[in-house]
Amino acid sequence: MAVQAFHSPGAELLRAKALSTPSRVDILARVQRATSPLTAADLATAMVMHHTAVRAHLALMVDAGLVRGVRLPVIGRGRPRTGYVAVGLLDQAGAYRTLAGMLAEGVQAGLSAREAGRTAGAQVSPQPGGAVATLRIEAERLGFQPQVRAKGALHEIVLKRCPFVALAAERPETVCDLHLGLAEGICELIGGAVVEGLKLADPRKGGCRITLRTTPLAPSAT
Repeated sequence: MAVQAFHSPGAELLRAKALSTPSRVDILARVQRATSPLTAADLATAMVMHHTAVRAHLALMVDAGLVRGVRLPVIGRGRPRTGYVAVGLLDQAGAYRTLAGMLAEGVQAGLSAREAGRTAGAQVSPQPGGAVATLRIEAERLGFQPQVRAKGALHEIVLKRCPFVALAAERPETVCDLHLGLAEGICELIGGAVVEGLKLADPRKGGCRITLRTTPLAPSAT
């Protein structure tokens, strides 16, 4: 898939739709974790779903550029089989798969998006500089282009760019709650800071702000 096509508005909407249901999020996470291509039958069995429903989900995800089909060897006299693998050639695709993985684990555990984010945040590797610096680095990794503004104990992490624009516009309760939970999980893991809130902005323009309050003993962000 060409880079231009991946970043087009139409592709953004397709990816938003592809990640708008727990079943497709689960499919993408399973395909991503697999060490070899998964067939629709493999996924239907693992997820206890009808083959027809799984194939419909996969078709939409192929159109969105999140997975691709590969021809598998024919077994005996059977028909040609198609396996599916995650598309991982572009950084933004990787960000979408990271988001899908967080959501899938939450869905499987019966968690809300915020709770899933908090669980993911508790698994982030702490970085020098404490919770604020760790959250900034994680936001950078996910493509948010964060900037830290500090005034005494208050720190604002300004997310200059949203890598999930279309999905955030359609499902803010999913994307924004997920990242609020991620910040909370990181702070709970590392200590020395608490999340005071998330101020939302138009995801097409960027500028959402996560506010943290550090304790006197917490290291400053760098």
